[in-house]
Amino acid sequence: MLSPRVSSWGALVAIGVALCLAPRRALAQGAPDRVAVLTMGPGDHPFTRFGHNAILLEWDNGENAVYNFGTFEFDGLQGVEDFMAGRFRYWLSVGSLSGTLRSYAAARRALSAQELSLSAAERGRLFAALADNARPEQRYYAYDYYQDNCSTRVRDALNVVLGGALKQQVQGAGRLTYRQHTLRLVGQAPLLYFGLDSALGRPTDRPLSRWDELFLPQELHDELARANRPGSGQPLVRAERVLLTAERPPLPVLPPARTLPYGLLGACVGLSLAALGVGAARSRTARVALGALTALLGLLLGLLGAALLVFACSKHWAAHDNTSLLACPPWSLGLIWSGGRLARGRRSWPAIGLLLGASLLTSAALLAFAIPSPHEPLRQAMLFVPLWAGWLYGAWRASGSPPLSRSS
Repeated sequence: MLSPRVSSWGALVAIGVALCLAPRRALAQGAPDRVAVLTMGPGDHPFTRFGHNAILLEWDNGENAVYNFGTFEFDGLQGVEDFMAGRFRYWLSVGSLSGTLRSYAAARRALSAQELSLSAAERGRLFAALADNARPEQRYYAYDYYQDNCSTRVRDALNVVLGGALKQQVQGAGRLTYRQHTLRLVGQAPLLYFGLDSALGRPTDRPLSRWDELFLPQELHDELARANRPGSGQPLVRAERVLLTAERPPLPVLPPARTLPYGLLGACVGLSLAALGVGAARSRTARVALGALTALLGLLLGLLGAALLVFACSKHWAAHDNTSLLACPPWSLGLIWSGGRLARGRRSWPAIGLLLGASLLTSAALLAFAIPSPHEPLRQAMLFVPLWAGWLYGAWRASGSPPLSRSS
């Protein structure tokens, strides 16, 4: 969905640079003779998993202009700071069709052009609106992944030119939620799937309208193919050209649920930690291993929880009200200290028990959220409840505490 300019990311550099080279001669002309929507297929980089689109204007004298709402710049540490704070400044850039084709061919991404059946007056109004929007003082906007991105900007520009007729034809409920659409497009990358699933909050689980789903370029492409001209019933898409092809698997219709694999993974990790705890009473190696794993997992899960907390307090509305904080609480960072003491054979109980017990309780609370939305919180609960339970049992056994019957 994005067309970034990032200095160290290979093919993305070519895309960003090419799309920012404005064809000045085209901008000086009158209304274009043809208007098309370019739809780019997904790529390999996480930024390109969702596809992209742009508006192509063509003149009979061979001039053309590609208007791209997905241009941004990720500038080192400042880019990281802006991302964490939820500040995304994107802009409308103007490039050439030849440069666009070279860039997307290098990235092995498909590209098609849907030529629209627009009157000369409509083409002129669209060109004037885009040219005005591309002026330096007008081209920047606050990007939102779901509600104000490259695809929604193309959608809205066409809807305005058609006098609202496009939105009138795209009615009814959406097929999936924001989270489900996101996860179906990253399902082939397990770590990215886990990261995005953890980062998204409950606002992304609300039902969508079909119009909302057009935040995805391919969904907009499909609706344009079904749309008609207002009044005449003539198809809105006059013709479609395939400009680039790519050997990639078809986009999945539904996201992989992964509830059972998450449960199996959580059970395996939890049982392994419990087994190390049992062995720690007799083996120094097992105790050191459990302590080291406790410190390492505490660091990883604590940092994840801290990042989720930052996102939940930022402008990232999609990360607000995030139940994943119950599964990865920031206080897990305290396990670094407890794990170190455990590895050195020093007293770590009851501090480690309090940290692990609290994490187990908050993870189990996810089951309450799974009642209205069975798939999303249940995945996290299936992964983390057995993990925290086995971890707590292993730490208790390794601490040398007496059996529960004696301590009661």
